Amino acid sequence: MRKPSDHIRGHNPFDSYAPKLFEQHPASSETGIAIRRGDAWLRLQEIRQSEAAVKHQEAINTHISDNIAREQAEHQLNMQYLIQFGVRADERLQFQQLLEQIAEHGGLSLREAANLTHVIAQRNGSVDSSDSSLVASGLI
Repeated sequence: MRKPSDHIRGHNPFDSYAPKLFEQHPASSETGIAIRRGDAWLRLQEIRQSEAAVKHQEAINTHISDNIAREQAEHQLNMQYLIQFGVRADERLQFQQLLEQIAEHGGLSLREAANLTHVIAQRNGSVDSSDSSLVASGLI
């Protein structure tokens, strides 16, 4: 089983912490539900640990006076978060809420939760669909 911080060192952010069990047990089985709940809970812990750094970078970004430089800094933060957690930084609150529900009830894999987050963000018009398509296509 992977440690929660392993995905930061190059693992896919959607990999289960118990990949063999994840593959063997469907989402509707007791074990499958427990695995998905555990994956969501562990990912929430990782996200919560990074939240102070993300908020700090967002605060720095708001003080950049040059519009192009600010947009580049915001894009960089979004892409770093996407690579680490599978969603953009500006989608993280929706993702956290969804992970909280999964941690309680099970049901979705981390990839499914991220894809649902992207769909919700696109419907709300808060995300550039080209960035989200990296996740939906499985490139991240």
